[in-house]
Amino acid sequence: MDSYVYQQRIVVLLNMTKTRKIWLTIPPILTFSYTFTFWFPTEFHWLVPSMKVYYLQVGTLQALTMAQLIILIRKLWSFKNIDKSKKTDWTWLLLLFTTVTSLIFIWKKADEFEKLNNSEKPMID
Repeated sequence: MDSYVYQQRIVVLLNMTKTRKIWLTIPPILTFSYTFTFWFPTEFHWLVPSMKVYYLQVGTLQALTMAQLIILIRKLWSFKNIDKSKKTDWTWLLLLFTTVTSLIFIWKKADEFEKLNNSEKPMID
């Protein structure tokens, strides 16, 4: 495959449309809601009836979260006019506090970084 075509496919993948933002919001929302099963185990026993089901659910949730992280970190590092230290800080925040910072990045910071990236001169601190 031609490298230009590959780059164009990546650009299309990294566009943050409203639909894509909603899809990327699903893993942290599921993680938040899944946390309630540990706070109230007797009320949610129907959701996790056995350890086999639990492992399947946790594995699926982890796979969704990993896919989300890969997309968000690729999006973050695709910005050219953003300082490398700021990108590094946000990468660590996304890796360490995924559930909370991914929502902040998706709905607020990605748009801010997009505006900075599209400005005429680099916004490097």
